[in-house]
Amino acid sequence: MGCNNFAWRVSCAIIGLVVGVSAGAAFGVVLHNPDAGAFGLFSGITAAVALTVHILYRRDFWTYDAHSSLIRFMYTGCFVQLAGVIGFVVYMIFGCMYQTDKLVVENRSFFLTCVWCFMTWKWGFLLFFYSRKYRRELTKQDSIRILDGQ
Repeated sequence: MGCNNFAWRVSCAIIGLVVGVSAGAAFGVVLHNPDAGAFGLFSGITAAVALTVHILYRRDFWTYDAHSSLIRFMYTGCFVQLAGVIGFVVYMIFGCMYQTDKLVVENRSFFLTCVWCFMTWKWGFLLFFYSRKYRRELTKQDSIRILDGQ
């Protein structure tokens, strides 16, 4: 069960990375929607960081320096969540004020940018959640090692 759960996390992070970078290229360059492209790229980068956290935990990279590194990733996840929420609210307000017609894909679609702000928030939340979870597990393992005298 643990291996399948890990494989699921890694595969979702890889899909998030690929889709985010693809959205950044497609919306930013081809469809001339730089806001959605920037948040799509930011979402893909955050998915890559979450993928890195999963892989480094699985390979026992953080045996001795887990706390400070994972706390940095937790703070990064918090700031990414904050950027996603602020972007979502701002672009939703802009969409309600200035864009009353149907959903437009090209040339500044505020509602489409809201979708990518939400995806950025989601990856920020997952980065925070798994960094916190792995930090707790490593802290528990460290306390067991101390009690065992190793």
